[in-house]
Amino acid sequence: MIVILSLFSVGESVRVGKIDDFIMMGNTYNLLFNLTCKQCICQMITSNGWISALNYFSTNQTCQLFNYNTSSILIQSYFNASLIFINQSAISIKIVQSNSKFIIGKKK
Repeated sequence: MIVILSLFSVGESVRVGKIDDFIMMGNTYNLLFNLTCKQCICQMITSNGWISALNYFSTNQTCQLFNYNTSSILIQSYFNASLIFINQSAISIKIVQSNSKFIIGKKK
């Protein structure tokens, strides 16, 4: 029985981070309408690495998909929204507060 159950636990997983009430600022790769948060996350994960982050707006079920390859990204406070991103070990979160905006930078 243990051997059979262990077969189902083997697989790849993707670490996803979430910051509530903040959104990422920048150029949007794609905009999707009328989706749940889980559906947006599935779109991000199944993009084969093209999409690294998304903003999800719960009030109108919209998500903005982002492909970021820069050394830092800018996030801003935004009520009823979430910044969801694929958590990579190469990314370090550095918070620099300036008028409710923060900078997230990559590890060097």
